[in-house]
Amino acid sequence: MSQTESSPLPYLRPFIAIVALILVIGSVGLFLQPHLVTPRWPWTLPPYHARFLGAVYAAEMAAVVILLVVNRWAPARLSVPVAVVFTLVVSLASLLHLNDFDLGRRAVRLWFFLYIGSFVITAVMWWSYRRPAEQAQLLPRGWQRLLTVQAVVLGLYGVALLFIPTQATAFWPWPIDAFHAHIYSAVFFSAAVGTWIVRREAAAIELTTLGVSQLVLGSFAVAGLLIVDAQLGRVNWALPGTWVWVLAWLLLAVLGGALLWLARTLVTTTTTTPSFVTEGAPGSSPSA
Repeated sequence: MSQTESSPLPYLRPFIAIVALILVIGSVGLFLQPHLVTPRWPWTLPPYHARFLGAVYAAEMAAVVILLVVNRWAPARLSVPVAVVFTLVVSLASLLHLNDFDLGRRAVRLWFFLYIGSFVITAVMWWSYRRPAEQAQLLPRGWQRLLTVQAVVLGLYGVALLFIPTQATAFWPWPIDAFHAHIYSAVFFSAAVGTWIVRREAAAIELTTLGVSQLVLGSFAVAGLLIVDAQLGRVNWALPGTWVWVLAWLLLAVLGGALLWLARTLVTTTTTTPSFVTEGAPGSSPSA
C-alpha cells in the first residue's frame, strides 16, 4: 500500500452513521437544551452533570463525524479502540451501579442495549479490521514524550476515579458521587488509550481526530460550567481546586489545538517531500 492510500471500511460506515446521529442528539440536547433531555435520561442528571456529559458527547461526535466522512483505517485505528474502551467502561460502571437504575423504564433498558451492543459491535470491528498503521509518520521526539505523559496522566486519573472516587473528585467544582465518578472514568480511560495509540507515530488525520476531540471536550467542559453557574451560582470560585479543574480542561483544549497544528505540519511535509524520500522515510508505510 502506498503512502497516500488508506483502506476503506465498507461495513463500518452504516453503524458509524447511526452512532453519529445518536451523539448529535445527545450532545446538542444535553448541552443546549438539557431541560428537554434530562427528564428522559436513564438516571437523575443534575445541571452541572448534564452540561459536562454534553461536552463529552460533543467530543465523541466530532471524532465519529470525522470517521464517518473519511471512512478509512486512518483514523479508525484510533477511533474504534477508543469507542471499545469507552463503551466497555460505561457498561461495567452501569452494571456496578445497577441499583441506581429503574429497570422498569424504557430509557434504562435502551441505555444498556445501546452501550453493551455498541461495545460488542465495535470490539468485533476492531478485531476484524485490525492492521498496522497506514499513512503514519514518526512524531518528533518531544511530541512522543508529551503524548506519553498525557496518556499516563489520563489513565492514572481514570484509575483514581474508579478506586478512590471521593478523593479523586474532591477538587471538582460540583459534587461528584461514586456512580458519576465511575461513569466519567470512561472519558479518561478512552482518551488515554487514544493518546497511547498515536504517541509514537500517527497519520495526520489521526492527530486531527485526537486534536479536535480534545479541543471540543476541554473547551465545552469549561463553557458548560460557566453556563450553568451563570444560572445557579453554586461554584465556589475562591477554591484553588476549582481553578485547577478549569485550567486542566483548558490545557487539554490547548494541547488539542497544538495537535491540529502538528497534523497540518505532517500533511505539509508529506505533500512537499518527493516520493522517493517518503517511501523510505522512518515510520512510512511500505508499498504493497
